[in-house]
Amino acid sequence: MMFNFTSPEMTPPQAPTGPLEVRPGCWMVGRRNPNSLLQCNTYIRSFGSEHSPLNVCLDPGSRVDFPVIEYNICQLMGDLDGISSFTLNHQDPDVVGNALLLCAANPNVSALMTEEVWRLVQHLDFRPRRLHLANAARSDWLTVADQHRWQLVPTPFCHFRGAMAFYDPEVRTLFSGDLFGGLNRPCRVHLWAEEADWDGIAQFHQIYMPTREALRYAVRQIRALQPAVEVIAPQHGHVIAGDLVPLFLERMENLLVGLDLLAVELDQTYLEGYRQLIHHVFSWSEKTLGREEVLRRLKTPEIHDGLERLVTIRGEDIQVEREGYTALARVYARLARGETVEFLNALRTQIMGGCTVLNLPIPPIGAGLEEGRHSEAIGPDGINMTPH
Repeated sequence: MMFNFTSPEMTPPQAPTGPLEVRPGCWMVGRRNPNSLLQCNTYIRSFGSEHSPLNVCLDPGSRVDFPVIEYNICQLMGDLDGISSFTLNHQDPDVVGNALLLCAANPNVSALMTEEVWRLVQHLDFRPRRLHLANAARSDWLTVADQHRWQLVPTPFCHFRGAMAFYDPEVRTLFSGDLFGGLNRPCRVHLWAEEADWDGIAQFHQIYMPTREALRYAVRQIRALQPAVEVIAPQHGHVIAGDLVPLFLERMENLLVGLDLLAVELDQTYLEGYRQLIHHVFSWSEKTLGREEVLRRLKTPEIHDGLERLVTIRGEDIQVEREGYTALARVYARLARGETVEFLNALRTQIMGGCTVLNLPIPPIGAGLEEGRHSEAIGPDGINMTPH
């Protein structure tokens, strides 16, 4: 089977800048970086009047993006000390990196997170004036500003035990953290999700989420919210709205991730699909690299990744024997060695598109492509070797 996928344009488009409105009184203030596969979304939710506003920052974001986040926040409220409180979904550095700076800007700032999150982030040595521990077992609701209340939505193991999403029923928006976050194809930095962005969401979850049962629990929590969720604002990727909300909830409920992908019984279920896709990847790659070079990379004994146990190559005939998910990831890694970012992004497009057409779990094929600060040189193990 041959597929026809168009590789993304590698000339970055004009990225959206400034605060991007998500809902009335709610903005995304993170950086949209056309050269990165992982957009980090920070949100501001403003309550109250113009003269006595209360501004909540959701997931303050990465230190790398701080200059842009600070600029965008200042566009809304003049200075960082306008942040009254901030929330942390979990403890990863791309979520909590700027918490210390918010505490320094406003000594009276308060923070909201679960006890599990605080147990870890306190070691970053930031101290909000007030700490509110979100505990849905005590109460499903919390007051964030006078008459404004948010609902606590526990999302355990998505992807941290203490992960907590926050639902704002006034604007029907769920701030979901890593849940429903996604990798984006290079140059696709639009704010609002399109159906084509599901591929990146699926891959992100298949890499970072532990099991489908954790996702199903979270989906049940979200579906039970009243009034119904109209917008999902994740910490990565694109904001999901409209008909995509129920569609992506349904897809998430049935997505195999993490440990699910290691189950031996899945091998035969998907093996034929991976065979078709690996043959397509071989045919597509030889147009750029040449058949002889592709075969050399797949047959070399110098790389000890166990590919020879999964794939048999006799002459120019390639046979995928077992573990197609793993085999495809290792074929990708071998073809990617030493190649430019343009080639890797085009190859990823072929694989992700093929997995979508054939309904296959997407293997981890994103390594080495973070952040446009890096050069296009990829080291021998697929990791960018150029120092910052």
